[in-house]
Amino acid sequence: MAMTAGGARAAEPDANPPGFESHFSLSLVSPPPEPVVFWQRFDYAFDNRANDIFADALQPLNVVRWNVDLRGQDFSDSFRERAASRARGAFLRTAEYGARDASMEMPLLLWLDDYQSWFANLLRGSIDNTSEETVKPLDASHEGFEQARWRDEASRGTHYGLRPLRTSPYAYVSQGFSDGERTVLLAHLRYYYDSFARHRVEFAFSVPLDYAMSLDVGSSYEFAAHNQQRVAVKLVKQLRGGGMAFAGFEVRQHSRLIAGITLGW
Repeated sequence: MAMTAGGARAAEPDANPPGFESHFSLSLVSPPPEPVVFWQRFDYAFDNRANDIFADALQPLNVVRWNVDLRGQDFSDSFRERAASRARGAFLRTAEYGARDASMEMPLLLWLDDYQSWFANLLRGSIDNTSEETVKPLDASHEGFEQARWRDEASRGTHYGLRPLRTSPYAYVSQGFSDGERTVLLAHLRYYYDSFARHRVEFAFSVPLDYAMSLDVGSSYEFAAHNQQRVAVKLVKQLRGGGMAFAGFEVRQHSRLIAGITLGW
């Protein structure tokens, strides 16, 4: 009807004044519907996670590590086996993260959001917030797209939760500090309670800098006979096209300096 009316109006000699041209466009493309059922939410979360998880698992720095680890062996066969193993692990991790993301829209959690917001936040932080698990403040060589996602989420406020089903269970809290609209500090704290006998505290701080750079500092302290302590400092820069460059220095019994770059294609 709109196209017919527009054509009839254009046929009138005085419909448009001189020098004036009317433009009319009709779009038949509708936005995709919001995920409703669990499988729709899982499919959306799986697609949203897959690229970053696979990029972290198969990044060039990992290939360099494999080359060092597989020295003296049949590298071609061992390399294919290692790459296939990492790809299978990335697929399973993507499916796990997708299921955990999709479960966050269940009716019980939506009800808790309205009446028990603190408990809902605890459940979300314990079951979901999977990017927090990628934070490794004591590994100067570890940097990936999932950890960059953690920076985005931590800058939005306070997050806390429990990870009781891991081999090294811990509780954590993340807090972003802002000056107006600009994030000035991201703080992350973990408390490990292995078998309720070995206790360790792990700190991580990330300071956003200019030119898409950030300075990360990590430290841990273990309450044991020797009171072991480790420190790591890392400088990270986000590159155009989805890449990143970093340089890290670890202070421990055998200190080391590591630098690397990851490019997106």
